[in-house]
Amino acid sequence: MKNIFFILIVLFFSACEDNSLFIKFFDKKHTPIKTGVLSFKTDNYYLLDKVERSFRKFGYKTVKKSRYHIVLTSHYVISCKNPVVHALGADFNGYIRLSMEDRNKEIYRIQKDFKTKVTNTMIDEIVKRMIKDMKMSPSKKDGLKSF
Repeated sequence: MKNIFFILIVLFFSACEDNSLFIKFFDKKHTPIKTGVLSFKTDNYYLLDKVERSFRKFGYKTVKKSRYHIVLTSHYVISCKNPVVHALGADFNGYIRLSMEDRNKEIYRIQKDFKTKVTNTMIDEIVKRMIKDMKMSPSKKDGLKSF
């Protein structure tokens, strides 16, 4: 009986933690990606600064034009006009999504829901996972060190 009670407590507290990342590959033949430069597209320049900072932390630099584009999309429930959402409440406040495009063709997407606010740690987690999944590494020809 004590073991069952202990297991239920562990399951309850582990269910409260939300580490879910929603990932979709559109075309895996593009991996590995050897480039140290990325360009960005967004509608949220506040979050773009955080995302660019995170990519710089992992050895990438931002340029105006690149073969690979990172498209940053964000959505906040507060901006939603659906009355059902406002009446029932939502279990998250929004999401942040990063999509990778190769010459304007989407090849990968990662998304994370958030409850409070978007933190640097959250963005680092998303960027790190994208780098891992796409087997990205800065190329030496871009003048950046490899990691």
